[in-house]
Amino acid sequence: MYTNILLATLLVIQLTHGSVDAVPLNSELTQYINEQINLGLTQAKREVINQMEGFVSSHASGNRQGCQSGVFGEHAYPKIKFPASGYITFNPPFTAVPALVYGLYTYDTSKDYNSRLVTDVTNLSKSGFNMKIKTYADTKMWGARISWMACPKATVDV
Repeated sequence: MYTNILLATLLVIQLTHGSVDAVPLNSELTQYINEQINLGLTQAKREVINQMEGFVSSHASGNRQGCQSGVFGEHAYPKIKFPASGYITFNPPFTAVPALVYGLYTYDTSKDYNSRLVTDVTNLSKSGFNMKIKTYADTKMWGARISWMACPKATVDV
């Protein structure tokens, strides 16, 4: 590094006195400057990435809890096991009642009957929730599974 700084200083001195062909020195100096710019950009990019990782990490853990997920349901042909109900326990419990989303990912019914499905979530708390999957009328259902995810509710600092 010091060699290149000295080279740049020497180039400026010699150019002002007109005593040297500046083309080779100018080429080396240009290369050095480009290397320093690239190094600076790489270091700046690394610093931004580290800051972003720290931000994400501090908001996904630390004082805040992460999300929890799981599955619930039955699938048993030819037996019909519906309605199906159960209590899902959060481990560890949340510090406040979380937001909960869920979606159907398995649904196996008879082609000879209308397909009807009802899902109920009740008693959502910091420690868990009740889930129930049921049918009604003449629906014949052998399988239904739900995938769920619970996450801490977002808070806004004012």
